[in-house]
Amino acid sequence: MSTKIINSKTLIKLISILILLLLASCNSSENQSNTNTNMVSSDKRMESLTPVEDQSVSVERKIIKEGSIRFETSSVIETQKEIRKIVAELDGYIGNENSNNYEGIIEYSLTARVPEDKFNTLIDKVSSLAEKVESKNINSSDVTEEFIDVEARIKTKKELEARYKEILKKANRVDEILNIEREMGNLRAEIESLEGRMNYLKNRISLSTLNITFYEKVSAPFGFFSKVKQALHNGWQALLWFIIILISLWPFLLLILIVLFIILKFRKKKTIPLN
Repeated sequence: MSTKIINSKTLIKLISILILLLLASCNSSENQSNTNTNMVSSDKRMESLTPVEDQSVSVERKIIKEGSIRFETSSVIETQKEIRKIVAELDGYIGNENSNNYEGIIEYSLTARVPEDKFNTLIDKVSSLAEKVESKNINSSDVTEEFIDVEARIKTKKELEARYKEILKKANRVDEILNIEREMGNLRAEIESLEGRMNYLKNRISLSTLNITFYEKVSAPFGFFSKVKQALHNGWQALLWFIIILISLWPFLLLILIVLFIILKFRKKKTIPLN
């Protein structure tokens, strides 16, 4: 009897131990599952954050700066000298110079190009030379997108050109060689065109442009004899135009003459005395 009681107790203990082991293994599995889930969600969060980090990388903006200014000055010659001095101090150069002499006005225009980081300094110093600024226009064009696009296209086409060269080395037939060389020629023309555009953009970005126009008011002499000569010329031109107008009106003049002739003839008949 006692042996049966002992066996039943032992059995109960074994069952209890098994239940505890099962509970422990369930908890462990649940913890492992939670850990894996957390790792996956963490990985997903990291993946979702990666593009944001890539987007946060700053891109250097490519800006083309250009402008124009027109002003009055007391001396065109002195202003020209000062502008040349200013541009030289800012490591720039001057091009496209023009001068005009109107009646009572001497005008001078030129184009100054300076490094883009000194563009605002150029505008301020040139403006300080003016007695009266008539107009000032400043424009900034963002060409970053075009710059990146041209740069990428050049890189892609050069890689394609390199592959063509490798294929050309392995070509055996004449028609294959000719086709590859034709494609390489077209590709080289496209690359040179893109490189020309890239050089143009780099030049416009690195050097800003300012079109400067300045003028000086001067008192012109009266010029009596020149004005008499001009008056005679104007009078002669007016007479010629008057003759041309009369000639163009000949139908109306003819009609008026006919009407006058009829009126005079009718009056003449009325004035004849009756016998």
